[in-house]
Amino acid sequence: MPKRRKRREQQHLRQESARRKSYTMGGDSPSELYKPGFPMNILGNLKIISIVGVVIAAIMIITMVLTRNQGNGAASGTATPTAAESTTATPSVSPTPNPRVFDKALQVVDASKYNYQATVKTSLGTFVIALDASGAPNTVNSFAFLSEKGFYNGLTFHRIVPNFVIQGGDPNGDGTGGPGYSTKDEPNKVRNTAGTISMAKTSGASDFGSQFFINLQDNPSLDFDTSAKDKFYPFGKVTSGMDVVQAIGKVPTNAQQQPTTPVTIESITIQQAPKSGGTMTEATIPPQPSPTAAASGTPAPGATTPAAAPTK
Repeated sequence: MPKRRKRREQQHLRQESARRKSYTMGGDSPSELYKPGFPMNILGNLKIISIVGVVIAAIMIITMVLTRNQGNGAASGTATPTAAESTTATPSVSPTPNPRVFDKALQVVDASKYNYQATVKTSLGTFVIALDASGAPNTVNSFAFLSEKGFYNGLTFHRIVPNFVIQGGDPNGDGTGGPGYSTKDEPNKVRNTAGTISMAKTSGASDFGSQFFINLQDNPSLDFDTSAKDKFYPFGKVTSGMDVVQAIGKVPTNAQQQPTTPVTIESITIQQAPKSGGTMTEATIPPQPSPTAAASGTPAPGATTPAAAPTK
């Protein structure tokens, strides 16, 4: 039988020649042994695979431990607040006080011992007002208290009516503001002549806040004996600088009687002199606690409206 035919029959019967069979299964001759290449030669070695597995497992365990320790360290670092954090972490339970709102005027004048005057410094000049603490002690005390607190500093004469009055002392600048408290009228028989100062108030009211007006001329329609329902009681009079007051009264205004160029009250300084005689010196107000300041946005009693009295 030819060799080719015999080999074909052996393959059909799943048989192979002795030479090929010994090569496949591994014969005695080195040239006939099967030697797999990389990486199959490593994968076939169980010892090497075991060592590699152990090394990988160890690396994973060490990595997990280090990661956990770092996480704990970061957590403990943020858990302890710094001094700045503990300061800002405490919420403020009190609203921000408004420095121009009070619940009352503290007693700052002694009408039995002293005469008082107010030096008003404005953006157009300075004038001086003699205050009648004996005739209107509560009114003068409130005016002096607010002046000493710096309440009027930076406010404006928000209402100017030529040949009638100039009006100021409103923290809102539109005739609606006040100091947070009100003071009752102190009726007297002093007339509203040129240069006198009275407190402004809402029409029909018998109390006032912080707004005041200075008469540019004699205004009998505002006096104690007027037939009108609203009466205004002067508590002082300009003794020097009336020319400054008149200059303020001539500042151009808009339709709402507001000056087109603001006239600012830079400061009001209260001065005193003994009734027994002596020169005026800056009033010495004894130290005392400030009244409770209301929170910002608190409505201010004693406010007047833009068209409030005095009306011409």
